[in-house]
Amino acid sequence: SQVRPAGGDGAGEYCLEELQRCRVTLLSSSRALWLRNLTGCTVLAAPVAGAVYVSDCADCTLVLGCRQLRVHTSNGCSFYLHAASNPIIEGCDALSFAPYPPLPPSLPGALEAAGLRADANLWDRVDDFHWIKAQQSPHWAVLPEARRIAEFDWTRP
Repeated sequence: SQVRPAGGDGAGEYCLEELQRCRVTLLSSSRALWLRNLTGCTVLAAPVAGAVYVSDCADCTLVLGCRQLRVHTSNGCSFYLHAASNPIIEGCDALSFAPYPPLPPSLPGALEAAGLRADANLWDRVDDFHWIKAQQSPHWAVLPEARRIAEFDWTRP
């Protein structure tokens, strides 16, 4: 497990890569977040002021707030998402999406600090670049409420 404590420099980019079966909690924001080659991981991230890029991830639970989400060649991941624009997936399968959970009291105003509005969340407006049809893409689905994680523990490493 890893924790990036609150109060870090939010002006830079942050990258997690080549991780397996671990839990990462990012309590500091950044301008952009890169997640590469994660397998079986849980990532809880404070809202990001820019984009989150996810590539080659499998069987992960990703709790993300961002202006833009781009997901490439990832499979079996669940996203709990706050997005200011339509999330984009490409070359993915078996992805599920749910809304971003309430943030802990230790992160007051984190959405606003990242330039996000609580009343403007496009988490379920996913654009699949490998499915340009009017019908629902077979590569992603809304995570049914009965299968959603009810509460995330942001204090546990």
